[in-house]
Amino acid sequence: MFRAVGSVPDGTTIDADICIVGAGAAGITLALDLADGKRRVAVLESGGFDFDQATQDLYRGQVVGREFTPLDADRLRYLGGTTNHWSGSCRPFDEIDLEPRTYVPNSGWPFGRATLDPFYRRAQEICQLGPFTYDPNEWTSPGAEPLKLEAGARILTGIYQTSPPTRFGEAYREKLTKADGVVVYLNANVVGIDTTENAQEVTRLCLASLDGRRFTARSKYYVLAAGGIENARLLLNANQMQAMGLGNRFDLVGRYFMDHPIVTGAATVLFQKPNPALAFYEGVSVRGHNIAGYLYAPPDVLRAEELPAFSIGIHPGNPPSKDFTKLSLNAIWREIKTGRWPDDLGFYISRVLSGLEWEAKTTYEKMVHSAATLYSTICLFECAPNRDSRVMLDDTVDAFGMRRVKLDWRVSDSLGADVRRAHELFAQELGRADLGRLRMNMDEEEILRSVQNAHHHMGTTRMHRDAEQGVVDENCRLHDVENLFIAGSSVFPSYSFDDPTLTIVALALRLSSHLKQLSM
Repeated sequence: MFRAVGSVPDGTTIDADICIVGAGAAGITLALDLADGKRRVAVLESGGFDFDQATQDLYRGQVVGREFTPLDADRLRYLGGTTNHWSGSCRPFDEIDLEPRTYVPNSGWPFGRATLDPFYRRAQEICQLGPFTYDPNEWTSPGAEPLKLEAGARILTGIYQTSPPTRFGEAYREKLTKADGVVVYLNANVVGIDTTENAQEVTRLCLASLDGRRFTARSKYYVLAAGGIENARLLLNANQMQAMGLGNRFDLVGRYFMDHPIVTGAATVLFQKPNPALAFYEGVSVRGHNIAGYLYAPPDVLRAEELPAFSIGIHPGNPPSKDFTKLSLNAIWREIKTGRWPDDLGFYISRVLSGLEWEAKTTYEKMVHSAATLYSTICLFECAPNRDSRVMLDDTVDAFGMRRVKLDWRVSDSLGADVRRAHELFAQELGRADLGRLRMNMDEEEILRSVQNAHHHMGTTRMHRDAEQGVVDENCRLHDVENLFIAGSSVFPSYSFDDPTLTIVALALRLSSHLKQLSM
């Protein structure tokens, strides 16, 4: 069931067996999987059913160093969280993505892909995807097939499956209403985490609403599922017993922040044939399921070349990150409705104009030519986890007096060279198969300057068996706090080129299994 905090008397204590902070993909998955009538589950959601500017403003923060999407535009703070503007792209991580690699410093998970497989299969259904297979040969259709590369090619075709996309707040609202033992409290903001004097156990959460109400939540186990930046912010602000923040004995909370660098238009591909059948890479529906192809290097090539994981997409013409156009227009409109201009108006307008330019060029090409032969690349890369890439607290505070965040996102120094080498491998395979030619449009410095973020916040409460190297253990529990767990991509110790949502859901299911055992 749902309860708005307006119906909760001031000073109330909410009692539960498990308390979950945040109702995005991780929080909703966790709550529904725990809903078996054997335990009381309280979900604390900062927002309501719909977007609210005052609530969204709680995400506002400062970006230093490399350009990054304004923080209050990169996430949505209401039921369903950021799935409310998610594109729906899904793919599980590969085995190599979870392995420690000497050429990718700080990489590796405490367990391998086999540990996640049963949870991936269930996550596949929750994300409303097709069959659990990512073999491109099983997703071909007439006029949409993978490039015919030579045997032994060092670049292969892979596929993403695309969710409808699943808006978790809408898709699972009815189930949450009927879930046995689950109560979702809307407009309930965590403003403090109280602990025992030795900070080894959480005793309660301090809550507040924007209308001035104050109350608390008390349970046996607590889960932070508020996102890659907000999870770290909550821990850093909880500094009553530990000056550096809760669970931050080794100064790791907020560090190792990761996002996918996107490089758009680094190269142009000219295909030999005037009408190449490349619909497979532009997105196609196969047996009622949407998929999109991409190009990548298999594990043996990555190891031999000492390259991080990457994907290369190919699109007609020379597209910018067109998905930013709608995002930017929405951000501008939200601010105007409140009677003020956005602080980052220039940033948003540049994104809108670049997207409109791409749309105009594409429309013209479709009118003049039956199919394009000129394509450009859009690539996503993994970067080695960097301790200095981090979320910190700023000196400014939000409406509740909690310190806002300051983000310093850093990418690998080798990114320019890695992007170039990945394109060289692709160019060689195009030539060997006599499919076309590739021309680089940027040198390594231009590549680094052109990087944009992919809105995938990861790594700020990283997982590791050693407390000196990670904030949480392999079961996502804070090393120093007996009853506090973290859900979501903030626990990723390293990553791949894949969008993180499917893995977020799989990890939430794994955490749910662990919590069920603890709360029997």
